[in-house]
Amino acid sequence: MKSQVKTVVRVGRIQYTNTLPFFHKLETSSVLETHYYAAYPSRINLALRKGKIDIAPISSLEYLNHHEHYYLLPGIGIGARDFSGSVILFSKEKIENLNHQTIALTRQSLSSSVLMRILLKFKYKYENKFKVFNSEPEKILKTCPAALLIGDQALLYRNRDFVYKYDLSELWWNWTEKPFCFSLWAVRKTFAEENPEAVCQFYRDLKNNLARNLEDLETLIKEARQLSFLDADFSKIFGYLFNLCYGLDDSMREGLDLFYRMAHRLQFSPKPKALEFFQVER
Repeated sequence: MKSQVKTVVRVGRIQYTNTLPFFHKLETSSVLETHYYAAYPSRINLALRKGKIDIAPISSLEYLNHHEHYYLLPGIGIGARDFSGSVILFSKEKIENLNHQTIALTRQSLSSSVLMRILLKFKYKYENKFKVFNSEPEKILKTCPAALLIGDQALLYRNRDFVYKYDLSELWWNWTEKPFCFSLWAVRKTFAEENPEAVCQFYRDLKNNLARNLEDLETLIKEARQLSFLDADFSKIFGYLFNLCYGLDDSMREGLDLFYRMAHRLQFSPKPKALEFFQVER
């Protein structure tokens, strides 16, 4: 039975495994009428910024760069306290040999690409050039010594030739001793101010759905990915989802603040301001 809230909520959906705990069965369990727009992170960022959707998980850097448009949904995001498993630098050379090299970056991501630049510049003190690629990893690694992959492409990529693999959130953790927040849930301010009841209801539905799915990852993977225990990817995806952080606690916010300050130092973002959260009615 649907709620008396008649507002249609246009929701952005990132098509990566790490968002399954948010989205699996959300459409059927929600009391709202929702329309979904599915795409990779940078397209979701643009769609929310342009007002083509109302609410979505966005790159953490998208919020900083365009915070005037958004409220954050409190207490939820996607991050990692050490390794993430899906933001990986694949390199033909050890990372110690990448100074002055050209690094290939995916156009699908914003936060991960800037994190790569921060690590090379501030942690390793390197000077690098970067180029954006669209081709398959094997092709790009024939022209560049290293390439950054994200999402399922990074998680499930099986390279034919030997490469070194560097998990960016693990490099970040080892360097800063802080977790890394890749994604935040945001709602357009104009939509939230005009439809506060609908946003509150969506937030409650989302939180409840997330909790249900995280409590039973085995069923989530079986249903959402149509995998059994015998499938090679089952244990990998289980460990991956188990290790990710879907909350936005104080330590995650400390890591986010540090990332924002470093992105500003590299002139990729404005000076950080206080996070603005949508006030959920209790």
